[in-house]
Amino acid sequence: MGNFKLKHLFTINIFLAIFFGITCAFFPGIMFRLYRMTPNPDVVWVTRLVGGSILGFATLMFFGRKSASSETRRAIAYALLVQDVISFLASMEFVISRHAASIVDWSSPILYLLLALGYAYFLWINPSDS
Repeated sequence: MGNFKLKHLFTINIFLAIFFGITCAFFPGIMFRLYRMTPNPDVVWVTRLVGGSILGFATLMFFGRKSASSETRRAIAYALLVQDVISFLASMEFVISRHAASIVDWSSPILYLLLALGYAYFLWINPSDS
């Protein structure tokens, strides 16, 4: 991947996490419209909790990308890999269950898959760039 390092993947992921975290936590209605979901108080509450977790991941990546310890960066990468694999599978289930999924629906599993592949690359294929 040339000069692309784990800290660069963290940076890309930070921007995605900030966007989705803020949207879920503070403007969940946007997410419901985007994904054509029907909101109810329980779903709004869970969406806001998820937004808070996503913002927590963004904070972890922000400070982790600056860490001098490759062991710390790799531990964060493992945690994000687990999160991205599970989110990919959940997103695929969502898309498959909708039958007529749109490009917006497909954007989530595609993003999660790309991030998971990126973290797997830095953890197992090219760990020296971690």
